[in-house]
Amino acid sequence: MTIKKIVIVGGASPLWTPRNIASLALSKSARDAEVVLVDVAHDRAVKLADTCTRMVARAYGTNMRVRAQANLADALPGTDVVFTVFRNGGHDTEHRIDAMMKTFGSHQNCYTAGPGAAIYAAVQSKPLISLVRLMQQHCPDAVLINGINPLPTMVMVSILAGHDSNRVMGHCGAMLWYRRDAARNLGVDPSRVTVRVGGTNHCTFFTQILVDGQDAYPQAIRMVQEHGYYDLGIWGRSTVELDLLKITGYLVAGGHCSDIYPMIQGTWTPPSPEILATREASARIEGSENFLEYLEAYAAGKDSPWQPPADVDYPIPWLDALCGLTDERHFTVNRVNNGAVPNLPDWAVPDVECYIDGRGISPVQSPPLPEHLAEVARRHQAVFRMAAQACIARDRDMLIRAIQLAPFGDYMKSAKAIVEEAEKLFGKDMIF
Repeated sequence: MTIKKIVIVGGASPLWTPRNIASLALSKSARDAEVVLVDVAHDRAVKLADTCTRMVARAYGTNMRVRAQANLADALPGTDVVFTVFRNGGHDTEHRIDAMMKTFGSHQNCYTAGPGAAIYAAVQSKPLISLVRLMQQHCPDAVLINGINPLPTMVMVSILAGHDSNRVMGHCGAMLWYRRDAARNLGVDPSRVTVRVGGTNHCTFFTQILVDGQDAYPQAIRMVQEHGYYDLGIWGRSTVELDLLKITGYLVAGGHCSDIYPMIQGTWTPPSPEILATREASARIEGSENFLEYLEAYAAGKDSPWQPPADVDYPIPWLDALCGLTDERHFTVNRVNNGAVPNLPDWAVPDVECYIDGRGISPVQSPPLPEHLAEVARRHQAVFRMAAQACIARDRDMLIRAIQLAPFGDYMKSAKAIVEEAEKLFGKDMIF
């Protein structure tokens, strides 16, 4: 079994679409698929589709066909997989919300949690609900892979809007790197490592680390305490993860933790000059106004400063598992709980171990989370749930109540003003 057709909603991004297309071309399941780009910037999507078709043919020798479609309803019939990668309200939506929320005393990023995430959900939900309802008409059996933030709320909205919960998941690149990161902390090959994680997206914790089947958690803690968390240093180093280890007793597995625990802001050390120079060189290519020209030059067989990636991680493993083209079936993804984690509500959307095959994305029964971690997750999940319900019902007052519930902040008096300010910023892009 292979994937015949994929629709990418928000597919005109000159940075992310080439990366996503490259990852599909590297898979076993989708390398020869038809990929349809749908975006309000249709003219750019048309040019990008033509360039990407030629790019993957040159780079990977595939028969993938990439095209653009102006009308979403016309793009969906016969689709196997739908990816969402759009950002409603413009490319700077997140920055505008975060700047607004700072005036109300909140420093949590809106793509994770807090009152800003409830506002972001009210902006992102409008096109997402329309998409899900069109999928019910044109491709009800398609797998919907949400790549838009705030991730748990968007998965909830997708299900509440009517899509089959076994065919909806949220994807975040960090989910495929947990085992790799644990192995790097321990200084061993990832093939020897088994991990279990739990928590809310962007703030998960390792609950089990095994090396060759033996408990390696105490050793992992010692390594982190003595040497710090291993990472590539690309974004610099933060003390938040070490602070959370002291407070919770557990090792952090996913980033953006100060959005879930906003009382722990920590300190940040920038990357080394060598890494900064590498990042700046990459940014000069992919962040350049001439990036599409570089991409086109490569696609045309000319010399180009841009080169296609050779090892894009996601979404390859999940798609290959859906098609039975890999022996690996167990993955951590963002999915509705349905009893998998016994001390989280069934409706919660944690990062949870799932079994993925042709039948869909099924949660695997897991041990309970440590109760102090579960309690924080429950509080945030309650806000995600109410925000999702508010978006489905187009209920402004319910969104205000969701913001009032946001943990670790006092928004009882300011919630209404937060929504009013967001309505000024985003107008018709809000769900109400």
